[in-house]
Amino acid sequence: MVKLTTADKVAAVAPDIRAKIAKRSRTKGSNYEREVAKKIANYFGEEWSSCFFRTKPHGMAQPNGDIQPINKMYDRWRGAKLGPIECKNRAVWSFDQLFKNPERSELYRYWKKSNEDTKSNNTVLVFTKNGVSDFVMTVDSVCAVAPYLLVVIPFDAKLIIQTLPNFLAANFFIQVK
Repeated sequence: MVKLTTADKVAAVAPDIRAKIAKRSRTKGSNYEREVAKKIANYFGEEWSSCFFRTKPHGMAQPNGDIQPINKMYDRWRGAKLGPIECKNRAVWSFDQLFKNPERSELYRYWKKSNEDTKSNNTVLVFTKNGVSDFVMTVDSVCAVAPYLLVVIPFDAKLIIQTLPNFLAANFFIQVK
């Protein structure tokens, strides 16, 4: 049996099928970005369109994050010393990876790449997958409300993972809804 590399597998898929898959992936990502913006804005009792705008990609990176706070939300976000917001809705991550080999886990790779893309070291990574709550991964200098998971990446970072409602309550001192 011949083993194909990932590049060979991708090359074997017809270009029109690859384009459809890529478009579906972009649509899924865009929908999740809007969903996250709505949830954060709703927490403050505001419309998402008056609190955030979705940034346009610059090549493969979005230097200001996926969604950018504006107006009063900008003041709140910066006042809480929070970094750019990146959103991931991917099925390949698991918390098990963090316990087995944290520096090789998908979640850590997402956070590391988000920091590189935004040229920041305090990106707020909001992530989920089908059937799972929204979680937030941040550096450990950001406030947290129990329960949360502290992940230590040797020689690199201490990261906090908590639910989106707990993250908002910890950083904006409003009761979790």
